[in-house]
Amino acid sequence: MSSSFQNEIPRARVNISLALETGGATQKKELPFKILVMGDFSHGQSEGSVKDRERINITSNNLEQVMENMSPTMNFSVPNRIKNDESEIKVELTASSFSSFHPEQVAYQIPEVSELLSMRNLLKDLKSNLLDNASLRKEVERVLNSEGDLSVLKDQLKGLIADYQAQAEEPAAE
Repeated sequence: MSSSFQNEIPRARVNISLALETGGATQKKELPFKILVMGDFSHGQSEGSVKDRERINITSNNLEQVMENMSPTMNFSVPNRIKNDESEIKVELTASSFSSFHPEQVAYQIPEVSELLSMRNLLKDLKSNLLDNASLRKEVERVLNSEGDLSVLKDQLKGLIADYQAQAEEPAAE
């Protein structure tokens, strides 16, 4: 019977092995895969030439610490899909840990998306409060069914939105 399919090496995997002869017996030893990446990843913030810089050894045990020390940043612009116009959103992402790449952590670093996440969380809280609190649910239903109370609520919400937009535009005007 031929060797099992489990012994076959997939094409995408890199295996480096060494045939060692010890005491007349040949022993096949698999070597770990290591890679050296060289470059200027400081975006011009580091002084001196690349060849004079200290080599950083990264392992699975110290990856978090290295990322925290380096805190690499990425700066780019993306089309603004929130306003649905031709404008762009300037994005500056900092990766201080491996978890910085989780979608929610990336979203919190972009102010426009962070605001949407905050609104989503507030709506989730409102929904859970409506489900858990019968008196609140009845009061909300009463306001929604009353034309006068509903128009007052709409006016108050418009005022809150206008105040929020004015506050958001103040730092941009300075």
